[in-house]
Formats: sequence, structure tokens, C-alpha cells
Amino acid sequence: MLGLTWMHRSASLAALVGVGGCQILNPAFGLERDTDGASDSASSASTQPVLTTSSDSSTGDTDAPPGTTATSEPPLTTGVVTDTGVDTEQTGDTDPVPAQCGDGVLDPGEACDDGDGIDGDDCTNQCTLAECGDGIVHEGQEECDPGGVDDPSCTPMCTLAKCGDGIKTGPEQCDDGNTDPFDGCTGDCKLSCNDGVFEPDREECDASDPVFADLLALCSETCELKSCFRMTNTEDKDLAGPDWFDACATAPGQRIAVLLRDPAGVQYLRFGLKPPTMFAWTPSDMTSTKPPADQWKFSSHDRKVELTDLLFDKPDPLVDILYAFGDDSQPKVSEAAICPSSLGDGYALAIAPAGQSTHARVLLMPFAGNTMPRNLGGWLAAGPGVELAFDGAPMPLCSADDPPTPFLGTVAIAVF
Repeated sequence: MLGLTWMHRSASLAALVGVGGCQILNPAFGLERDTDGASDSASSASTQPVLTTSSDSSTGDTDAPPGTTATSEPPLTTGVVTDTGVDTEQTGDTDPVPAQCGDGVLDPGEACDDGDGIDGDDCTNQCTLAECGDGIVHEGQEECDPGGVDDPSCTPMCTLAKCGDGIKTGPEQCDDGNTDPFDGCTGDCKLSCNDGVFEPDREECDASDPVFADLLALCSETCELKSCFRMTNTEDKDLAGPDWFDACATAPGQRIAVLLRDPAGVQYLRFGLKPPTMFAWTPSDMTSTKPPADQWKFSSHDRKVELTDLLFDKPDPLVDILYAFGDDSQPKVSEAAICPSSLGDGYALAIAPAGQSTHARVLLMPFAGNTMPRNLGGWLAAGPGVELAFDGAPMPLCSADDPPTPFLGTVAIAVF
């Protein structure tokens, strides 16, 4: 509006000069008469007009009221240099000139300002706090920063993508956040489950393999054995309480499977059928219907379960027999010291080659029975970690010189 007002008034002034042939001094334009009446002063003022709010009552239009301009428009002020020497046209309002980011001073609008010129520390060169997603890799805090761009090598947490971080990225087929190869997603983030091939080093079973065509109820969707009992044996005590086998002893299924695996893969996997019998399968009577005091004898097991090998890459010409000792089995006091009478002192499992009664391939039972520690040869010397023992070659039960070999791995029992 200032420019338009000035143009309007300049046009009026030119018109007046053309009509009268002389300069008309108007206080509204700040064209004041020189005190000595010199015409040069007025001529100079007309060529360089200055807008002002003041008026001289002794000059100009006598029709204008005192204290107002001839045009009756609001006073205009611009470019006036006051006594303080501050040019208001240059400074505008009283707001200070905004400080520059990077001067080391925290100013309004800045989240930080360290003034060091380093973009990758806690304070960026834009004076913003470092954060994941700003596109700047902050040393010591981030491994990468995609800056909102999809980058398969960098996770949304600004860490480099890697197998086992729980985030499926790049060439990974899966990522479940762990390196366990037996849960459907392998330790190298590959899917092996349900690909038509049973891989013992990657899965416990695979229902898509023809080997399991008649055993679908045995295998889960993640290629894990559907077990009624599962334990990972360590060097410490892992079996707690005398009821550890209750779920399997009361399961209604007619088939039984036993699996052993360690970090290298499945080492043992066999299954068998409960033999037909007129006696119910109960926690007290599983593979033996004899009195509890006699169940410790292998010969007392009148419905043994024959186990068939499912690991065809590890052929074994021998048929294994599963012996399951009842929860209330307990040898007579007079026979308690006889090896291996303590094998039948509460729940216990023994798997031995057919025809063997002194050697076992697999032993699974608490370190101590219901009434006493197990008296198998070398069992006490081996310590609690021998709750699960396995050896490809059958282990002698009563030889102190050749104790059972602890299996530090996972055992799973399925009744289906």
C-alpha cells in the first residue's frame, strides 16, 4: 500500500505542477518551505520526497484541519532516521536476527547445538537430536540408518539385519528370533519344514515326507514331534518329582515314539504299537502287568513295545524293545541291592536290543528312584546328568567300569 499511495500522490503532484506552472508545497508530502524562503530548498524536496507525519500549519492548504494532512489519509512513516540512529526499514520489528545452527548456542527452534560440525554424534548438523530413521548413522548408537527408505540390510531399529534377530529381511526365508534349527526355521533362516524331505539335522519330523505318511499325528506343522514328555538333559538335575511321566502314561494313543536329538541333529527316532491286551494301559501297568515288586525284572514285562527305526540313513539290524516301569513299582527290600533292581523304583524307561536284559541303548529316569538312588553300575559316579543316557552301542547296566553315557540333549516321548 505504501508504494501505491506514493504513486497516487506523485501523479497528483505532477498534475498540479502542469496546471500552475509552479511547485505547490504540500505538508502531506513533507515539502516544507525553507525558513529563508529559498526556492532551491523546495525544488530539492520535490525531487526526493520523504513521507512524514508532521505538518506545518503555516503552509499548505488552509482548508485542512490543524494536525492533519491535506489528503486526510493516515500518516505514513518509513525510512526515518531517528535520534538513536536505528534504521527501522532494515531491522523491521524488534525480533532479533535468528541465530545460526552450529554456533554452539541453544537458540529457539533448536533441539541441540553442539557447534562441532559433526553430523553423526548426539546432535546433528541440523541441530536435531540423533534418532533412528533420520538417515544419519550415529556412531556408537546405530549400525545403519535407512532414513525411512526400505533397506533389506537394515532393520527398523537401525541394526544390521542378521539371521536370528526376529525380523525377516533380504534373502531370509524365515526368522523366528533364535538359532534353534528344530522349530521349523533353521539356524540359517531357511525353511526346511514340509518340503517333502525329512532332514534329521534340521527337523524332528516332517509330515510331508512319505516316511511319515501313516504317522501324521506324530508331527506338528513346525516339524516338531508332538510329545507328551519333553526334556533337555543337562549336567544338573532336570527331572523333578515322581510324576514326570504321568501325561504319557495316561495318553489314549495306541502308538509310541521316542526321539533323541542334540545340536548335531536327531540321533534316535523310533516308534512302535502298543500290543493288544485285555489290560488297560495305566501309570502302574504299561509294558508290564506284573506286581510292582517284580517290575524291575525285564522278564516281567509281558507287553513290550517293539520299536521301528525311522532314521533310514542310520540302519540298525536290531529291533529295540521299550520297557516302561510303572509309577508305583518298587523292588522288595530283600532285592533292593540287586542290580538293576532300582531301575524299577518308580517311573523309568529303558530301551534295549531284543533279547538283551543286561544292556540298554537308552535309559531315562530320575537320578534317584522313589525310595533310593539308582544302583545301576556307575550311575552314582556319573552324577545327576545321567538322568538321560544313550549310546549307539548298548550300555551295560551293572558294570561300574563301564558306566552309562549321559546324553546332553533333548528327549521327546510321543503317544499318539
